[in-house]
Amino acid sequence: MKNIQHGVGLVEVLVALVLLAIGILGFIGLQLKAIDASAEARQQVLALTIARDLAERMRANPEATLKRYYQPLVVSEHSVAKIAKQDVLEIQSQAKDYGMNLVVDQCPSGKSRQCIYVAWNTTLLVKDGKTDLTQCIENGTYVPNSHCLFLEAY
Repeated sequence: MKNIQHGVGLVEVLVALVLLAIGILGFIGLQLKAIDASAEARQQVLALTIARDLAERMRANPEATLKRYYQPLVVSEHSVAKIAKQDVLEIQSQAKDYGMNLVVDQCPSGKSRQCIYVAWNTTLLVKDGKTDLTQCIENGTYVPNSHCLFLEAY
């Protein structure tokens, strides 16, 4: 008499469980990447909001913008300079609250325009008390794996 197997063997069940586990691990990896991308997008939106806020303040105070009073270390007794200094201090404080740092400097395009640079995570814009954009931008393009953006203002 022949003995015919009915049902599923233990080996088949184990193979199916291993394949299922590999699929679940792949899904977990994708979820982690999506969470990282979402956090980075959130930081970019916050940085862009801060930069746009400062750009609008610069637009509202064109005399100070033309005289480059929006450079963070410039101090003058003119009222437009005081407004510019106050704007920069407020925006830098707001950026700091979100764990970001902010600098207003010349745009990489070489034109006489000012750009607003905002960086977060490990990307720094100031080194030894001086503006240093090499962690953010080089030759007009973003440095790979940097966490920053720049917005051309006025």
